[in-house]
Amino acid sequence: MPIERVRIGVVGVGWIGAEVARASLEDPRVELVGVADTDPHKVGRDLGEVIGEGRIGLVIDADLSAVLARERPEVVIVCASSDAERSAQVASACLDAGCHVVLTTESLASPSDADRVFADGLDQRARERGVVVMATGVNPGFAMDRLPVTLAQQTRSIRRVRVRRVVDLATRRAQLQAKAGVGLTPAAFKKAMAQGRVGHVGLDASVRLIARGLDLTLEAVSERLEPLVAAEATSSSVLGPLGSGRIRGIRQVARGHFEGQELISLELVMALDEPSPMTTIDIVGIPPLHLECDFPGDACTVASVLSAVGLIVDLKPGLRTVLDLPAARPEAFDAPVVVAKRKVEPRGATTAEKPVEARGRSKTKKAIEPSSKPATKRPKQKRTK
Repeated sequence: MPIERVRIGVVGVGWIGAEVARASLEDPRVELVGVADTDPHKVGRDLGEVIGEGRIGLVIDADLSAVLARERPEVVIVCASSDAERSAQVASACLDAGCHVVLTTESLASPSDADRVFADGLDQRARERGVVVMATGVNPGFAMDRLPVTLAQQTRSIRRVRVRRVVDLATRRAQLQAKAGVGLTPAAFKKAMAQGRVGHVGLDASVRLIARGLDLTLEAVSERLEPLVAAEATSSSVLGPLGSGRIRGIRQVARGHFEGQELISLELVMALDEPSPMTTIDIVGIPPLHLECDFPGDACTVASVLSAVGLIVDLKPGLRTVLDLPAARPEAFDAPVVVAKRKVEPRGATTAEKPVEARGRSKTKKAIEPSSKPATKRPKQKRTK
């Protein structure tokens, strides 16, 4: 059965952005039409060459506004930063162009009070323009929040939720190892922790997502981060050999409390040479539930982002969370996989020089209004198979 393809753009061709772009070339649900990045070593180059796929006829552009006006994607995937303020700025430009937005920014999965100003701004902007913005991934986004909430539907009288996730960093990318402080001395780790340069971002967001999904009231969310020190030397880090006494990873715990009781406990261990990587979920209820599973984090993040693309277009406009996503078949198993080669438009082409195809799958042409004009809500498109 033929499936409709969603026109997408990607902002940020770092590690995750590159993997999203690479996967999108093989995904029959989407059509990658534009890519933006400010890295001077990537701007002007063919995307395929940057991500190791050979020339595909899609050039990385430094001007996001030009990409949005020229290619008119229906959904933009923003992999630019873990910083809520910076990601909100990029997402706002996409929303102003009438695009739905999927973010990989962990803190916006369920914003804290500190990030509320950015979240509220995105929510208002998206509502005014009739589009959806959402942050997703595997953690936060599924393993330690959406999955426990889904599992909890099979029990009642819930008194406590506990999730423990262990990640063996020896199998993961350099950026994640650095975020866990791998290779630092204890003193350097303490300094980096005070500066907010180490530790997982989004564990508190997962606590809030679980509380919302289970309709639990929390009075406070607490979080603790501690280093794990290598007892012996190891060569399993992609950052280089690690001597004993150096940091091999972290243990981070977030808890949700109500009336002095701990209702939610999330523990994340990310370290080199962990012998039993696993995600364990325990729900104290009637009946009690226990689940053990594992998720290849980066690959699952890419899959969750691409799966969200086709689902958010039918949600109510505004800032949404992964709890708003329906459970749907993520991919048509009988759909052919076609890697399309694009003809590169001459650099500097403007929307006046090139006919503009309407955003999404409609064939109706329409112009993008300048953001200074009153925003109009985008009509919901009827999706046909």
